[in-house]
Amino acid sequence: MLGKLIKHEWKSVSRVGCLLLGAMALITFFGWLGFQTPMWNALDNGGSQFGWLDVFGIMTLMLYVVMLVAVNYGILAYLGVHFYKTMYADEGYLTHTLPVTKHQILLSKILVSSLWMMILILSVYLSLVILGLAMLTAVMPKGYPEISLWRDVIPGMRDILYWAGLELGWDVGSWVISVFVTSMVSPFATVTILFGAISIGQLFTKFRILMAIVTYVGILVAQSVIGALLRSILAVNGSSLFGTYMNVSLNSNILINCLAAVALYFVAWYITGNKLNME
Repeated sequence: MLGKLIKHEWKSVSRVGCLLLGAMALITFFGWLGFQTPMWNALDNGGSQFGWLDVFGIMTLMLYVVMLVAVNYGILAYLGVHFYKTMYADEGYLTHTLPVTKHQILLSKILVSSLWMMILILSVYLSLVILGLAMLTAVMPKGYPEISLWRDVIPGMRDILYWAGLELGWDVGSWVISVFVTSMVSPFATVTILFGAISIGQLFTKFRILMAIVTYVGILVAQSVIGALLRSILAVNGSSLFGTYMNVSLNSNILINCLAAVALYFVAWYITGNKLNME
């Protein structure tokens, strides 16, 4: 039955998810367009050309940043509204009459929503890579072979990371693994925390949506405070090397997010099973 719930939830969320993916593709095109103006092409020979096309390019890049932020927060807002409507509003009556357990309902919604968040995050990374390549291509001298670009840039970056690791005590390999784990875990933790906050908001008799938002913000603030305290303890205990500090800070943030997500999952499960009071 869980598979059927996931399939139904995927169809329901995919409409907006695909729309946001299309928006990401459009945003990336605008960003690429911003690097095609004469200003960027003139940088390879020290030129200082600046005209209306360059103003358009700068405005386009600013629009890229704004739309990138809007897409990131847009998917989170949509998933929150979708969860509220299908769990605690009119559609919730149908959801809670299905012959399934509360765990199955919550798991189907968390898994599908998290997967869509992960897809959007990966699309953001891909967009940034494409834009980075567009910028490099725009500022490199004309006729400079692309194979030479890769041959020159990649070894240089490798050397920079190597010497940074030696000077700062930074285990770059461990940091990259932690970033990868964070990227995979973060969507699931973020969605679970959001759904838990929305569920807590339903315990109030009035202003439930507002209280859900306040609860979510409060949880984020609490996580930030706990993370700051852990980093302060780490600094006081002598972890003066920047690299060590960065690695441990990132790992502690992963741990805090996971613990908060597990706790709020069971909070949401308890509320839907014992304190359900739909509008």
